[in-house]
Amino acid sequence: MIRFFYNLLIHAIGAPILCAYYAPKIVFSGKYRKSLSGKLGRLPETFPKSVLKSPVVWFHAVSVGETVALGPVVREFRKLAPECFMIVSTGTETGQEMARTSITQADSFIYMPIDSPMCLNPVIERIKPDLFVLMETEIWPNMLYALKRSGAVIALANGRISDRSFPRYMKIQPLVSRILEKVDSFLMVSEADRNKIVKMGAKSDRVKVVGNTKFDAALKDISDSVLIEARNVLDLSPDHKVFMAGSTHPGEHELVMDCFKDLLNNFPDLILIIAPRHIETVPGILSAIEDRNLPSPFLRSSRDSGHQRGSRNIIILDTTGELFKFYSVADVVFVGGSLVKRGGQNILEPAAWGKKLCFGPSMEDFRDARDLLVSVEAATEVWDSEDLSHVVREALKDFERSKRLGYRGRHELTKHAGSASITAELLFDLINLPRKD
Repeated sequence: MIRFFYNLLIHAIGAPILCAYYAPKIVFSGKYRKSLSGKLGRLPETFPKSVLKSPVVWFHAVSVGETVALGPVVREFRKLAPECFMIVSTGTETGQEMARTSITQADSFIYMPIDSPMCLNPVIERIKPDLFVLMETEIWPNMLYALKRSGAVIALANGRISDRSFPRYMKIQPLVSRILEKVDSFLMVSEADRNKIVKMGAKSDRVKVVGNTKFDAALKDISDSVLIEARNVLDLSPDHKVFMAGSTHPGEHELVMDCFKDLLNNFPDLILIIAPRHIETVPGILSAIEDRNLPSPFLRSSRDSGHQRGSRNIIILDTTGELFKFYSVADVVFVGGSLVKRGGQNILEPAAWGKKLCFGPSMEDFRDARDLLVSVEAATEVWDSEDLSHVVREALKDFERSKRLGYRGRHELTKHAGSASITAELLFDLINLPRKD
């Protein structure tokens, strides 16, 4: 009965709203065109026509962040089960692009259909997964119901419940509890996440705390060659002092520009690299630069057309999938989504490069990494533009100390790595295959 009313709601009310929102974007901007047929339940032309070899393991990561967390899990799982057929699905086009680039061990890539039986059911019946692995938290009733009906074992990996979403889940706890009954194993990031998922209705004997696989992902590609490539692309030398603001949101772009303008009084040759969380917010960054009479920036995308940075001291990263690489050239990093109430963005990537970090008070989505890095002084919490300027200025003044603290943070990350292999082992145990020696 609950699913009946849920489906009535999403088809009678949700579908018209979604059409009104997405149709103009698809028609006029071309956005979402690549994923449209997949979301409506069509498998790609490259998907095998014959019956898939067993066992079939289907991993789902919604967007880029979840895909990053999934990468090391798939690599470790492939070592344990080389004969299985592995599918990776995503919910966004950026996530799909990241998956195809970074998860080379998968046999096929698809888009997850929207949570409607007419779109979902044919895909699930065609795939018939033995194991379905959901990264982080995407609790969709029709998806989990159809998967369980098809005979799949369902696991939630790298599970976390944000402080923002938890109260919303608890308001509909009876419904959430019924949905969570379909999940056979919950592999959670922290004890706090474990407690939340149990309060939401997960059976405690199905819940384990295994740590955060993003720790493993962040440490994977650290190399001098990546650093050299990043410097070459942006025309930077080892002598340049670089302040980088990563994954910034509207409301933070302006604060970063205020901070940079202030820092130029002490460090006139300082380079600012700003990487917005969403590329479509670049016009807002350009406006913030113009409003403060700062010099025109260098756009990363223009490098592909043969342009050089020259003497320009503001760089905007307006391409996707490169943020991790460009963290390597920074001396001090501010991570966004934290001076506005967004729960914070990934602080593990710059920490893996050994960078001195700062971020705002809204870091609920990365609280375990935040607490770890703050405890060893590798990261500092800031409250506004003035506070940000002070922290960055002090870090640049005593650069050797900042480097020591940054590398201390990286060392702490290495001590907490290993969650991906544990997760893969526990997932492997769910499909009852003999272990390889």
